[in-house]
Amino acid sequence: MRSIKNRETKYELLNQFAGLWKTEGAILQTDTTPEIKIWGTDTYEWLPGEYFLLHKADVVVGDDTNNTFEIIGFDKKLNKYTMQHYDNKGNSGFMTAIYLDGLWTFLGETLRFSGGFKNDENEFSGIWEQTSDGENWKHFMDIKLTRSPDQT
Repeated sequence: MRSIKNRETKYELLNQFAGLWKTEGAILQTDTTPEIKIWGTDTYEWLPGEYFLLHKADVVVGDDTNNTFEIIGFDKKLNKYTMQHYDNKGNSGFMTAIYLDGLWTFLGETLRFSGGFKNDENEFSGIWEQTSDGENWKHFMDIKLTRSPDQT
């Protein structure tokens, strides 16, 4: 990770993500579907000016390849991180994120992530939950990103 001089803490927190990550996880088994493995890579790199991160995800979910591009920044008016994403299937979406006491929470319309950094910031892991009614959340996916050795 690079050191960003004269940066606000909000941007310094984003710097934790910068680099190349090995991604692994699983969509949990249900009564009607088996567990689905997830594997691939995630890359986070600063855009010019170092106010926004470009997140590129190249993962396989079961037998399906997923490529996603996401722009992550900090919105001072909302006092939250914003995450706008686009994928190779024509989908797009928006999420917000907060960081509190070592825990990252990402929140979208039907998805929510909770997790954080471990092992000297060389692992980022947590759980994804989903809702169909906006009130009841169900754990559906585990995810772990491990920093590539040449990124430490």
